Amino acid sequence: MAYHVYISGNGTDSLSHFLMDGQTGCLEARENIPIGGQPGAVATNASGTLMFVALRAQRQFASYAVEQVSGQLSEIGTVDLEDGAAYVRTDNTDRYLLASYYGSGCVSVHRIGDDGALSAEPLQWIETGEHAHSIQTDRSNHFAFVPHTNPVNAIYQFRFDAGSGKLTPNEPPKVQPETPEGPRHFTFHPTRDILYSVNENGSTVSAHHFNSTAGTLSSFQVISTLPAEFEGENTTAEIEITPDGKYLFASNRGHDSLAFFAVGDDGTLAAVGHFATEPTPRFFALAPGGRFLYALGQGSGRLAAYRCTAASADLEPIETYEIGGGPAWIQFVKQEQRGLLVHGCPRNRRKQVL
Repeated sequence: MAYHVYISGNGTDSLSHFLMDGQTGCLEARENIPIGGQPGAVATNASGTLMFVALRAQRQFASYAVEQVSGQLSEIGTVDLEDGAAYVRTDNTDRYLLASYYGSGCVSVHRIGDDGALSAEPLQWIETGEHAHSIQTDRSNHFAFVPHTNPVNAIYQFRFDAGSGKLTPNEPPKVQPETPEGPRHFTFHPTRDILYSVNENGSTVSAHHFNSTAGTLSSFQVISTLPAEFEGENTTAEIEITPDGKYLFASNRGHDSLAFFAVGDDGTLAAVGHFATEPTPRFFALAPGGRFLYALGQGSGRLAAYRCTAASADLEPIETYEIGGGPAWIQFVKQEQRGLLVHGCPRNRRKQVL
């Protein structure tokens, strides 16, 4: 099984395009795909036939049809925005595109038409607070959460109506850490009612119980992403949990590492270690199935590929790839049929455990 891998980057006007070998995790470079602006956050629908790209500097969303054999994109249209979106995500019905806006402190909802075009105007544009950093719904699609880094230092809680696309503040409308952690991105446990947030300013991960009836959060653990001896400056960026729910990863910018944790039966995290990666790992992602992890070095312009060892949460380096342009996002789309095989993939490179 192969996947198209799309990488956006600040300062570029295209998406880097690779074909991922589902057996080895190796990437084969394809021609870059021109985009009418500087691509940032990217989202696709569940089937991978539609792609939505935030053109942050241009204050636009662009929507594309994905040709899943070749991976090429055909533009459907663009819509203008009041601000450039920091994060985009479809709801679980693929009928709405949700977005957060770091600069203006807002969230929005756009309708997705049957042809993949976005509504010219947002269905909603809601002011929350400065530094709104991400947004996504829970698995029931009834609730949505929006982390805000410092100084707001809160996760906003919304009810979501999948019939109308409407967001309404939940009660309470937000939860705040007791200390200035600065929630940035989050992930749900795949089977339990638990939400984990990575906290940019505190260099921590917070575990929250999720009340799936009320749609509210309550924190039960905060754990550092850094080794005890580290004394430099650091901020965290991204968070991922393995499909089996046994391990969780978070990225450190400054320590330049991937912190990884074991997830206990009750959802409590235990630190396992730190794995050196590319400088300033703003974004990383587990490939579908969780066998491979790809980390982007915003400071190096490279992508590092790793093989995940499920029994120990170890990461085995596969290869690094030149991307350039301050890479910022990774998106996977399943290829409909097998393309060219990836050749020359190195094996068993020495791991770099800190």
